[in-house]
Amino acid sequence: MGEEDEFRAVYGEHHTAVYRYVRRRVAPEEAADVTAEVFTTVWRRFGDRPRSAVLPWLYGVARRTVANHLRARESALAAVRAGWSVTVAVARDVGEQVAARDAVQRAWSGLSPADREVLSLIGWEGLTVRDAARALGCSTAVFSMRLLRARKRLRTAVDASEDGSTQTKAADTRKMGVVQ
Repeated sequence: MGEEDEFRAVYGEHHTAVYRYVRRRVAPEEAADVTAEVFTTVWRRFGDRPRSAVLPWLYGVARRTVANHLRARESALAAVRAGWSVTVAVARDVGEQVAARDAVQRAWSGLSPADREVLSLIGWEGLTVRDAARALGCSTAVFSMRLLRARKRLRTAVDASEDGSTQTKAADTRKMGVVQ
């Protein structure tokens, strides 16, 4: 089997997983283009791939491609903002009625991108600790420690978010005269 056939086999087997990975990290309308960019990079670096555990390597390529994409988008937005005065209004989410889900969403968004990446490789991508470590280019021990710390920070953030939402709701009801 030639290199082109091997690439087609890898593409056919893993395209959906890589697309889902990318889709969770970029805007839906950008996911197909970013995924294509991932596989363009994979094609150029196909000789560097490991013979076993190709998916973690693909996630590593996808992670770097997504990071580059997001940096480029931020640069473009910064250039636009430099020329405009932009006011951002924060609206309340209707989903606040579901306190637990809202608390997790707030806690998740408050995590660092590194913590979100570690947790999502395990939770969303379903990788083992060993494969997730390969995707991030670190040792299993280092990844395990990052995972432990990220889980602890998420738990702490969820608890704090739940406490904050209870206090916010109490303050809102006092403002409306419901509670004195």
